[in-house]
Amino acid sequence: MDDIHQLFTEGKRAFQHRQFSKAQKFFLQLMDHKQPYADVYNMMGVINHHFGQFSQAIEYFDQAIKLNPKYVEALLNLAVLYNDLGEYKKARKFYNKVQLVGKTKGKGSKMDPFIRAKLANRHAELGDLYDGIGFYKEAGEEYKKALSLAPNFHDIRCKLAGVLREQHKFADSLKEYRQVLKVHPKYLYAKVQLGVTQYASGKVKEAVKTWQEILKKDPDYEAAKRYLEMVES
Repeated sequence: MDDIHQLFTEGKRAFQHRQFSKAQKFFLQLMDHKQPYADVYNMMGVINHHFGQFSQAIEYFDQAIKLNPKYVEALLNLAVLYNDLGEYKKARKFYNKVQLVGKTKGKGSKMDPFIRAKLANRHAELGDLYDGIGFYKEAGEEYKKALSLAPNFHDIRCKLAGVLREQHKFADSLKEYRQVLKVHPKYLYAKVQLGVTQYASGKVKEAVKTWQEILKKDPDYEAAKRYLEMVES
C-alpha cells in the first residue's frame, strides 16, 4: 500500500477502532514517506502510551507539537502522560499551554466548544487522579477548572461536591449537589450523595428524608435502601 492518503485513512480508521497494532503499522509506513503529519505523530504517541512505551510516546508528542505548536490534543495528551508518570510540574506546564492557546486564539473570539469540552474532561481526569490518592484540595481545584469551561457537566459537579465533603466543607458540598438537582431533579445518584453529605454533617433526619424520597421514585434503588437500613439499625 503505497498511496500516502490511503495509508493515513486506513491507519486512522484502525486507530479509531482501537486496533493500535494495526494502526501503528500503517503510520510507520507513512513515516517512511517523510510526511510531516502532526496528527500521525500524535496518534503514534497515544499508541505508545497505551503500550507503556513512555519515552517513545513523549518523542512522538513532542514532534507533533513541533509541527503544530498550537495542537491542543497533542498538548493535552502529553500533559496526561506526564501526569501518569508522576511528573506533575511538567504536566501542569502543558495544561497551562493548552489554556494559553485557548486565550490567544484571537482577541474577542470564543474558544471552540469542542476544545472547551476536551479541556474540561482533561481537568476532570486530573481531578480524578488527585481524588484517587486523597489529594482532595487539588482534586477540587481541577474540578472547578473543568466546570469553568463546561458548567453543565453535572457529573463533574458531583465529583466536586464529593471532594468538598471529604474536606468537611459540608455547606459547599450541599450547595453543589443542590445545584445539580435543580437542573436534573431525577438524577438520583446526586440525590443519594446529597443524603450522604447531610448525614456526614449531622443532619440525620434530612438525610433520611432525602433517601426516602428516592425510594418513592425508585423502590429498588440499592444505595438509598442500604443507607436507610444503616440508619435504622
